[in-house]
Amino acid sequence: MARPYIPPPEDAPQVILRDGVPTLVRDKRVYPPVMFFGSSPDEVRAATVFDELRLAADNGIHLFSHLVELEVDRRSVDEAVAFAGYMLKKTLEIDPEAQVLFRIVFNAPKGWDSLYPAAKYVVESGGLAEPSVCDDQFWGEAEKCLTAFIDRIRMHDIASHILGIHLERGEWFFAEGWGYDTSIAAHVKFRDWVRFRYRNDIVALRAAWFDGQVQFENVSVPEYGHEVRAGEEFVRTGRKARPWVDYHLFLSDTTVERIVTLASAAKKASAATFLIGVSYGYTFEWSHPANGHLSLGKLLRTREVDFIAGPPSYRNREPGCSAPFPCPIDSFALNGKLYISEEDFKTPISGRLEPDDFNPTMKTPQALESVHWRGAGAALAHLSGVCWMDVWGNGWLSTPGIWQRGSEVVDALIQRMAVPVVEPDVAVFIDERSLAYLVDQKAFSLLVQSVREAILRSGLSVGFYLLSDLAHRERFPESKLYVFMNAWDVRPEVRSAIKARLQRDNKVLFWLYAAGLFDGGRDSLERVREITGIALKPQPFGSRPGTTMLNRRHPLCEALPEKIVSGGGQLEPSYFAIPEDGIVLGEYSQTGLPSFVMREFATEGNSELSWKSVFLGEPIVTPALFRALGQIAGAHVWNYHEDVVHVRPPFLTVHCSGAGARALTLPDKWSAYEVHAKRWAATDSTHLRFNATDGSTHLFLAGSKHDIDLLLAINPEEWLRIENLPESIPNTLQLDAVNFDVPIMKLDEWMEESWTDEMAEDLLLKPSQLEIEVEEVQTGSENLSRNRRSGRRRKENRSNMDESSPGRREGADREEAFNDLGMNVVFRKRQ
Repeated sequence: MARPYIPPPEDAPQVILRDGVPTLVRDKRVYPPVMFFGSSPDEVRAATVFDELRLAADNGIHLFSHLVELEVDRRSVDEAVAFAGYMLKKTLEIDPEAQVLFRIVFNAPKGWDSLYPAAKYVVESGGLAEPSVCDDQFWGEAEKCLTAFIDRIRMHDIASHILGIHLERGEWFFAEGWGYDTSIAAHVKFRDWVRFRYRNDIVALRAAWFDGQVQFENVSVPEYGHEVRAGEEFVRTGRKARPWVDYHLFLSDTTVERIVTLASAAKKASAATFLIGVSYGYTFEWSHPANGHLSLGKLLRTREVDFIAGPPSYRNREPGCSAPFPCPIDSFALNGKLYISEEDFKTPISGRLEPDDFNPTMKTPQALESVHWRGAGAALAHLSGVCWMDVWGNGWLSTPGIWQRGSEVVDALIQRMAVPVVEPDVAVFIDERSLAYLVDQKAFSLLVQSVREAILRSGLSVGFYLLSDLAHRERFPESKLYVFMNAWDVRPEVRSAIKARLQRDNKVLFWLYAAGLFDGGRDSLERVREITGIALKPQPFGSRPGTTMLNRRHPLCEALPEKIVSGGGQLEPSYFAIPEDGIVLGEYSQTGLPSFVMREFATEGNSELSWKSVFLGEPIVTPALFRALGQIAGAHVWNYHEDVVHVRPPFLTVHCSGAGARALTLPDKWSAYEVHAKRWAATDSTHLRFNATDGSTHLFLAGSKHDIDLLLAINPEEWLRIENLPESIPNTLQLDAVNFDVPIMKLDEWMEESWTDEMAEDLLLKPSQLEIEVEEVQTGSENLSRNRRSGRRRKENRSNMDESSPGRREGADREEAFNDLGMNVVFRKRQ
């Protein structure tokens, strides 16, 4: 249901896009996005938090966040309002310029399971779960409590210093092992969601679920952990697995719908004078698909939410590690939102023990300084902000030196406002909706988290985006290299955007392991050539992974160590490429089928339509591989030492892994100014040299000396005022909507949309006129023996190939390779 949009008053706090940078402004004053959060559960810890707040305010930081528990019982609202009013009053006594955000945590009252029986369900371990996000009765009461809280807090005589509300419910996620939401409310909502997704078409539902008995009226939450499996696939490809995929999507959609409903109520109650934020979108963090965080794209496309927050990964946030963001961080600015990195780095300053043993301690002041600058560098490169947190109120940040550093970070973010935004050389896509198909958690680690880690250490300028941004944003960065880490479900609008926006201008598209397995929920591997330019097929059943490189002299082959790729990625099934006129760089060692292929496309007389496509069938990447891909695409490599790099000129941040000399490459004899040391590190040079200690962070301004001098000379006050707010121009296409990818195609639409004119060269008949049958693959010893023999023959033939065209096959040799599959395709014209 469409919600009326309430435009904010001109003097209200807003997040605007100023020259492409998400900017927090209130009554013409700009606030650099550096925030302090402290938890104050008792008087002692509140006093500690106020001491930290005073240190922050003395160093020019005026954004503060306080935790407020709101019990879902209207009799408890007054208590929450009184506590919030006290925290607001004390904060303003310390800092009269303070802007205060209340982090509202919704708590269920005692005996809630009796009051709201439809919200009740039990987790797999046997305990009672929190109230279901699906229950309109419980969350309707929560909405009324939130509205009452806002109504009353706005009556406070210093309410003009309230920045907004951060909506919190355990970060809105479902932990691994909790199981599924089996509440009465979830069953009802799931039926409604399925009816909408399948357009009330029972034939489409039965075909998708491969269940001739299912009715919309008897759709139920599938049984956790008992989905029908077709084999050892890394994604759910079985014909009866669709109910589980749909449920995973439903859980995320329902979670976001609940967030947006509460955000809309808060906007209405505040008359759009409050910012609304939420912690959500941990796309890179959770490998279980029932996590509730697969609908970030929908949240980004809602106008009620202004900012989104999340912590850097707890798995590797110590000095020397990458501390990667949990989400596609560059999607936020692209969608007009501000992202806040919640940097809750634990320190030993308090001397107390906290129960969050998953959060490593920064043991020295130098370690904390390093990770703080690492986070600041990421914020500068990816147009985001930071929140330094004392999660337990124990005094993690209770030293003047920490907040002096905070002042320097503020200065750097002001400089960020004064320079034009430079688009990244590399765009990395993650498709959150495809993750609903995931079965193998190892696949998530290899295809998602390992790619994130490798590309952060590649030394390239990189942006991370949702795949849906490509189709739903009117403007998208013109990068040189595009990396598709999990493009398993390529919907029609994304397919069209890839062909229209990316297959041109000498861009390089890199596809890892598999692509185009589905389209709108239906099997679609036969169409993958439209977007990749390379046809893909699954290897014969039982084929072992492991690749033999055919040309070690090729830059892409040099970037993948033989000992790594020869062992393979241990995922099933694996996919091979039909190279056509491409270059075969590697082949599966067992079957001899192409596993690593690059193909170039050129249109005579029109260089704008030239592009390259690279497919790697092994789920294995290295920083060197991305560097090599970047160099093929014409991207600049800033660092070859595999340090963590965040760069968007003129901001260059290097977080060093290991000690020793460093030599960064600069384009066009640039100069470099070291921000923290306040000195010139290089002038008119192609290299920037320095010695690094393990885990240290170095932030530079890189560019022409004239431009850097101008940036260093800016008057900060000029950038902290904005007299006229820029016009809000939505960066959205006509097809965009909150539920842009929920309805599934009907069967007749699928048949028509399966045909494109580009396929005319492949088939003489339209797919709607054909029936395609694939005979079973022979897996007996005779067939495997033939595969091994032919594989040896191909190795012998390679020794006779011309070195000037390594990896290429003659037509007969290619035909022999595909005959080894034991498959025959029969086309029958329909009667």
